[in-house]
Amino acid sequence: MNYLPFAFIIISTLSLIITFFSIKRRKTAIETVNDMGLGWNLGNSFESYSDFEEIKTPDEQLTLWGNVVPTKKMFTRLKKYGFKTIRVPITWVKFMDESGNISPEWMSRVKEVVKWITKEKMYCIINVHHDGAYDNWLTKGVSQKDKYINVWTQISNEFKNYNEYLVFESMNDVDYRVNGNYDYITLLTLTQAFVDVVRNSGGYNGDRLLLISGANKDIELTCSSEYKLPIDPSNKLAISIVYNLPKQFAIEPEDDPWTWINEEGIHFVPCQSVWGNENDYKELFTNFETMKEVYADKGIPVIIVEVDIITEQKKEIDSIRRYLYTIYAMASSYDGIMACLWDTSEKSFGDMNHYDRKNDRWHDDIVRDNFKKISQGKFIKPSDFFVFTNTETVRTPNIENHMRITIGVKKVLTITFNAYITAQNLTEVSFAIVTNDINSNRAEITVPANQGKKRYDGSYIFTYDVSQNDNNDYMQIEKGNGKDYITFNFFTVEFAQSYTFFDYNSYIKTVS
Repeated sequence: MNYLPFAFIIISTLSLIITFFSIKRRKTAIETVNDMGLGWNLGNSFESYSDFEEIKTPDEQLTLWGNVVPTKKMFTRLKKYGFKTIRVPITWVKFMDESGNISPEWMSRVKEVVKWITKEKMYCIINVHHDGAYDNWLTKGVSQKDKYINVWTQISNEFKNYNEYLVFESMNDVDYRVNGNYDYITLLTLTQAFVDVVRNSGGYNGDRLLLISGANKDIELTCSSEYKLPIDPSNKLAISIVYNLPKQFAIEPEDDPWTWINEEGIHFVPCQSVWGNENDYKELFTNFETMKEVYADKGIPVIIVEVDIITEQKKEIDSIRRYLYTIYAMASSYDGIMACLWDTSEKSFGDMNHYDRKNDRWHDDIVRDNFKKISQGKFIKPSDFFVFTNTETVRTPNIENHMRITIGVKKVLTITFNAYITAQNLTEVSFAIVTNDINSNRAEITVPANQGKKRYDGSYIFTYDVSQNDNNDYMQIEKGNGKDYITFNFFTVEFAQSYTFFDYNSYIKTVS
């Protein structure tokens, strides 16, 4: 009997089995971002920029804003503190010609650092950074499309043989506003060109995670229905967002406080030096829930590429610790969200300083230890203290004497509010239900006071069906005509789905 055909079949079958199991399963975008863990920015280094100082060599740019030249050992050290992703923001403009042809010397320097990071089995994010700031070429929008394509063609070709530990980020937070409105079409035109160039360049680029810049990397603008992702045949995109809210705490400097313009004119808004009251936590959790519902729940992960917090101003140290701990604990609790700390490192030059790269030490040991604990899964999840209900109520007006409830993208069914009205004639009194429409423009409904029902205590209660309206971001009740005759008591929003309420007191008691 001839056993050769049987032997051939057996060998072929075994070969197919071995081949099948040797093929590494393709990670989804969500799985990749989950694997990226804690992130850290090599800030004030490759992205440094100046119009006033001549930059001749790569190292002159790397040290322009006060930091030491990066070393391989630096990234090995960061890994021991729990970081698995290093974002390397890069400004290319000083090392390219007018057509976008990049200097081989600069490209070689970038490749060196990328290689150090990825060989540590750490993820590395590279981007086009301040080319989109300081009135540089990318701020000019679609007119620079050919140059943008040329830049990303070169980057894609140089790095196409680097494995999945390398992530490309389309651009930084380029502010494409026209008359106060964000130009989503310009952003989409360029991000689509970015995706097309990378995917068509071969190698690992066909399946590489691509990080698409949000609209100015602003949560509200990026979570708007106007924002559109480019089409990706590989279905492996993530959204890039910056977290620096509330701005009065995170980025407003004490020595140069801001002013704001409202309906009554210009008034001073004090810099916030303390963070951690119930409203602070509520704002943060609402923002994370919005990112989750709009993107992560739909299979599109979110990378918070910069967590910004000023450390060299009069910010309470415990507040800085709470702020960073809570953001990273939230990101680590969610499926498909991760965060990268913005770090300028050198106190004499920067204002968001955490890790002293030169001396391998942290400016705050508690911040360091918190990062290590979170990376090991040893942290308290804020989401464990969420309580689910279909309504939310506020009983205290805000500083503008309105009652507001943040709704994000949740569907609102009804709103109910209660007020005392002292006017003799109700027809002289009215209220305004205010929200944002789909285009993030103010939308207002006038409610006459005579539509309310008088209660036993003499107050009036109003219930209004808004389920057919386009409500986004927030619901607010304002005094209309006859303001002097109105006193608000409470304002309630009923959601179509469960609203997440935070048990603040229990959480604070647990983390203290």
